[in-house]
Amino acid sequence: MKNQPNSIYTSKSIAVLPFANMSSDRDNEYFSDGITEEIINALTKIPGLKVIARTSSFAFKGQHIDVRIIGKQLGVTTILEGSVRKVNNRVRVTAQLINTEDGAHLWSKNFDRVMEDIFALQDEISLLIADQIRENFGHFEIPSISHFNPTQSIEAYDLWLKGSYHLKRKDFEDIKKAIEFFKRAIQIDPLYAEAFSMLGEAYIHASGFGLMATTEAHQLARVSAEKALEIDKENLYAYKVLAYIQLFHDWDWKSAIQSYDKAVACGLPHQNEFISYYYIFIEEDFEKAILVAKKATVTDPLHVITHWQLGLTYYFARQFEEAIIAFTKALEIDSNFGEAFRFRGLVKGCLGKYSDALIDIQKALELTSGQGLANMDLLMVKILMGKKKEVISVIQETKYVDSSDPASLYALLDMKEEAIFWLEKAYEERSVMMVTLKNFWVWDNLREDSRFKEIYNRMYFPASSENRQLLRKFDRVQPEPSTTALLNDIEIERNLQQLNQLITEEEMYTDPSLSLRKLAEVMDLHPNKLSWLLNDYIGKNFNEYVNAFRLEKFKEKALDPKNSHITLLGLAYESGFNSKTVFNSFFKKMEETTPRAWVKKQLQ
Repeated sequence: MKNQPNSIYTSKSIAVLPFANMSSDRDNEYFSDGITEEIINALTKIPGLKVIARTSSFAFKGQHIDVRIIGKQLGVTTILEGSVRKVNNRVRVTAQLINTEDGAHLWSKNFDRVMEDIFALQDEISLLIADQIRENFGHFEIPSISHFNPTQSIEAYDLWLKGSYHLKRKDFEDIKKAIEFFKRAIQIDPLYAEAFSMLGEAYIHASGFGLMATTEAHQLARVSAEKALEIDKENLYAYKVLAYIQLFHDWDWKSAIQSYDKAVACGLPHQNEFISYYYIFIEEDFEKAILVAKKATVTDPLHVITHWQLGLTYYFARQFEEAIIAFTKALEIDSNFGEAFRFRGLVKGCLGKYSDALIDIQKALELTSGQGLANMDLLMVKILMGKKKEVISVIQETKYVDSSDPASLYALLDMKEEAIFWLEKAYEERSVMMVTLKNFWVWDNLREDSRFKEIYNRMYFPASSENRQLLRKFDRVQPEPSTTALLNDIEIERNLQQLNQLITEEEMYTDPSLSLRKLAEVMDLHPNKLSWLLNDYIGKNFNEYVNAFRLEKFKEKALDPKNSHITLLGLAYESGFNSKTVFNSFFKKMEETTPRAWVKKQLQ
């Protein structure tokens, strides 16, 4: 059996670029974006396939860049691009899968459907793409597709797409629009689970933007998520919403991780900010938090938030030098990202680089017109600089929305009376920062105070050893795909004999439409098992295996005088090749020369 190196997993990778909106109405862009995102979501559920996240793929929207360059930037071997044309109740989708090494088209197809078939179409495209990647780059198991329709109403789905489009933008006005679109979708289809769960997520963002009070927002989000689960008990977005509410508002640590595990079981990617926060604040495992954050930068390398999140993880772990590198990378992606400036300034202050720290924080204040938490960071740096009187004066004159803000400043100032007073208020307000009490170093001056211990005990944090025991039930650092044999020795021998008969005796390889799935059907064998047999046992992917026979057939035909009237390309097609590019590139790869040069040499 062939032992495959770990690096092969990186070869099975794809980025789905935003499908171009070819509709006459430019406002239909939300629809083409939605189609793209649903294909990304479907591909993400396939173990062993590296799929670049939406944000990094959408970084190339509207740009005309060579796919080979995009492939290098994103670290993928294939790119899917296409277009969507929506006219009344019909939709046409074109899609092309391209090899990023040489720009060659591996597969292309047009799909014409009525809108009622849109969900099945998304699944169909995803399955075809996964098949093509497996046939060209190696084995992974493709799960069965359920063909689940989230709603029977195309009008409701259209509104959901619009809501999702605005929710992804995460701007002040967009959050308000998202809430309204989700509500309208629910009015049309009261059993639309995804509309309820996304409405719940929108409420949480509304709280972050100050559009509604924290308690009100979380309560509305909870109701929405629970309604979604009444309709669909496997709705991953609903479990994700509940996990956030239970962690940051309810302080129900066990329920939060259980909801998160259910979300992952339903398809939520392992690398996400929720589990990073849980590792940091509850489990006290900075190493795992950093690992998760790093993996997120691999699948979403051009997203400013993933690098900012990695920097934040380093910050909480007190690894300030590494935090600076991550925040700097975020600023290379978006030079106007104020959050990266303020945190980079803060960690520079922690390292005693006060002049540089003040420059970064001042830049953050300029970008936010003097608003936001950069003011807090400025005070923290001034405390580290020893300017305590100045800071105390500012704290006393400032009106704080979140009582944990003055509490943390007074804690750094080692003013325990004042810090405890504000911390008690933060507890009553259910401040989201209360989850940091367990191990955030900003509270270290208070840890021996009996009043701090009393508040801490009211949080009922689990002991880290106890919590890690709970976490062992689910490995949250995604493992490499399994290489377990899918066939036993008797099955291997039997299927090899059948494969040999079909290929060498019946010459099925001469069928240009032959696919792994089609061959598996003839053999009455699951495609996953045939893929494993070819890749892990024989040591060739499907196309390498089949094209090797086609190549030998071409050579035989090319040297036969009876075929002298047929072009070399015609002989290649007769041998089973269905693409001039594939034929020429495979021939040159195997023979290190062109077909014409090879034939000329043989006939000399």
